Amino acid sequence: MDVIQSTRLTALLEMVRAAADASEPSSFMPSIARGTAEMIGASACDVWFDEDGVTRAASFRSPFSGARNQIQDALEPAQVISVLDDGEITNVDGWLCVPMSRIDDGSKRALICVERESALDSEEVMLVEVAALVAGVGLQAAASGGFDDKARDQFLALLGHDLRSPLSNVRVGAQLARRNLEAGDLESVRQALKIIENQSGRLLARLEALLDAVAASGGWLIRLESLDLGAMALETVEPYRMTAKEQSLGTRFNVEVHPEAPHARGDAAQVGQVIEHLVDNAAKYAAGGHVTVRIMPFKGSVQLDVVDDGPGIRPEDVERVFAPFGRGRNAGDKQGYGLGLYLARNIVRSHGGRLWIDRTSRSGTCMSMTLPVAVEEGGS
Repeated sequence: MDVIQSTRLTALLEMVRAAADASEPSSFMPSIARGTAEMIGASACDVWFDEDGVTRAASFRSPFSGARNQIQDALEPAQVISVLDDGEITNVDGWLCVPMSRIDDGSKRALICVERESALDSEEVMLVEVAALVAGVGLQAAASGGFDDKARDQFLALLGHDLRSPLSNVRVGAQLARRNLEAGDLESVRQALKIIENQSGRLLARLEALLDAVAASGGWLIRLESLDLGAMALETVEPYRMTAKEQSLGTRFNVEVHPEAPHARGDAAQVGQVIEHLVDNAAKYAAGGHVTVRIMPFKGSVQLDVVDDGPGIRPEDVERVFAPFGRGRNAGDKQGYGLGLYLARNIVRSHGGRLWIDRTSRSGTCMSMTLPVAVEEGGS
């Protein structure tokens, strides 16, 4: 991870910690303003509330911002109200304004506004959106009395784990786009931009799910639909394939779909998250080898296998890897908190499916997941 990405992740996690400790809605907003500015190198960031009138709840000015912000100190309240009424991301007089989600009773509307001399790129705009979602989680938590210690710790750990992979893939996509643009390879630029778009969407979807979970007192909300696991697997492995090529790792990725494999029934964002965890895990331990995703029918369900030719998992660690913060002894110095498979199994169980280690040896591991068949296919 490069210095810029590390700085951004650090700032984001600091905002998350502040939001998780929120005792009342305005207590963590200075951290949100400072962290948002630091993530994107903004010269200014303001947080506005509309609660019986518009007020500036928090403000941050960079010590390196120069004279510009002394001239244009902040937006006018009327401008803020206009953006809040519109409810969309808007540029106003050089400020990027991103609305937050309301708290449950709808009494508070809020807005993050950032100002920078140079224009923000798509990744930086996405980071401001992420900051707005984190702030929304804090508003929800404060409105409902906050997290208890256990819920807060789990929230911080899972969010930190969940942000790492999409942010890393966004970074790789941006690097590839810049390099291929300089080389004049526009088709490769389009592929890299597609990765950035997909990964940004996944990240925002996951944070929206976390916001839903807080609003529902910690329960995951599942939006069921028909899922083409083959198409999802192809989309998932593409950034890993490009990363392996970019870093000359030599890892090969394949997706095999049985012709009679049915569509699954599940929440697209959550099931996509599980597939990504499984592929990410396989890619780490099979660097330079093979990772294959297979989709097939199985006893009235649909099964997805992720097979790698890495070092395998020790028999005594087969269940340990599914425990929170549990990592196999073959993990070595691989990065991670031991949360991916724990989170993945919980998601699959909540869908009425199963996630397990089907096979493991010194020649590799097969992780298997089953999900119910989509209603329209199961009933035909």
